[in-house]
Amino acid sequence: MPKATSIVRMESFRNRTPRGRTSATAARKLAMYIGYGRGREQEQEKRPLRGLWHDEKGDILRHQEVMTWVIEQAKTQQHTYQFILSTKYADLNEEEYSKALQAGGNLFPTWRLMRHEDASYAHAHVLTFGDKEIRIKDPAFQAWCHQVREALAQIQDQYLDMHKEQQMEMVLSEEKSRHHHRSWGMEL
Repeated sequence: MPKATSIVRMESFRNRTPRGRTSATAARKLAMYIGYGRGREQEQEKRPLRGLWHDEKGDILRHQEVMTWVIEQAKTQQHTYQFILSTKYADLNEEEYSKALQAGGNLFPTWRLMRHEDASYAHAHVLTFGDKEIRIKDPAFQAWCHQVREALAQIQDQYLDMHKEQQMEMVLSEEKSRHHHRSWGMEL
C-alpha cells in the first residue's frame, strides 16, 4: 500500500510590501480564508468557522486570538508558511496532525492548525512563520518534511490496522451468530 499523502502543498510568502515595509495583510487574509473560506472579509465573518484553531501545545484557540498572533508574527517575521497535511486512507484529528508536526523537530516551533472536513478529503492547514525563505531542496526542510510524512504514515497505518481488526471481529461475530442459530435448527 502506498505511503500517506502528507504535505500536499507548501506555500510561503514574504511579509513585506514591494517597498520593503512590514505587512501582515497577506498573512491575515490567509488566516481568514482558512477560518471562513473564500470571499470578502464581511462575507467571511457571517459564516461559521470551518473548524477549531489549535496551537502547537494542542490548546484550542479563539479565531481572534489566532488573528492577533498572525498579525504579530507577520510584523516580526519575514515569511509566512502554510502547509496542508492529509492522509489518503485515514481521517486524522487535530491531535494526530499535531503529533506528526512535532515529529518533524524544531524547524517550526510554533504554529496554528485548523482541520477541515468540508472538502472531498479531511486535511489540516498549518500556519507558521520564520525569517528564512524555505527552499524545497533545503536539507533541513527535506528532513523535517520526511519526518512529518513518516509520522503521518505511521498514524495512518495504525488506523488501517485497527480497521482490519474491527472487520475481522465483525466477521467472527457473524460466524458465531450463524453457528449458534444452526445449532438450534434455525438455518439462515
